[in-house]
Amino acid sequence: MKRELRVPELERTGKYLGLPSDWGASKKQMFGWILNRINIKLEGWKERLISKAGKEILLKSVVQVVPQYAMSVFKIPVSICKAIEKKIANFWWKNNDTQAGLHWKRWEIMKMRKDRGGMGFRDLVTINKALLGKQAWRMVKNPNTLWGKLMKGLYFNRSEFWHADSGCNPSWGWKSLLIGREAIADSV
Repeated sequence: MKRELRVPELERTGKYLGLPSDWGASKKQMFGWILNRINIKLEGWKERLISKAGKEILLKSVVQVVPQYAMSVFKIPVSICKAIEKKIANFWWKNNDTQAGLHWKRWEIMKMRKDRGGMGFRDLVTINKALLGKQAWRMVKNPNTLWGKLMKGLYFNRSEFWHADSGCNPSWGWKSLLIGREAIADSV
């Protein structure tokens, strides 16, 4: 068909809506683009020229938002979330371009709310589960959407969403939605 239509065959299709459309065996490699984007953002900023308040705003409003769309669709590997948090902590404590700073507080404390002695940085693993829970909630509340009908036809056509299992060959998106269902199961 490609010869008759004279169109090239693509090995990899790249991204669609900012997310990878080709899935391989390694989820770490598939979500490596998130770490690359965060590296690019952090390398463009000069630590010594930014105050602590400026660093906080940049980290919370720019860096922690980079993976948010991907997190609302897929369960991001914990290793990727921890790597992002490590990069944020290193940038926060770094004094200049050549010298790494001393980490005066553990990251678990930095993630706590400010009124509890932390800095209020987001826990990316928890945010990921919450965003997937939001998608699961949308599935429960709007089952007649095109997306809801597609998922029902593929994964739980003989049962309800709350009783659906992962099936024999589930997609990463369906597995992620089931994680979101677990996140909201206690609140329903």
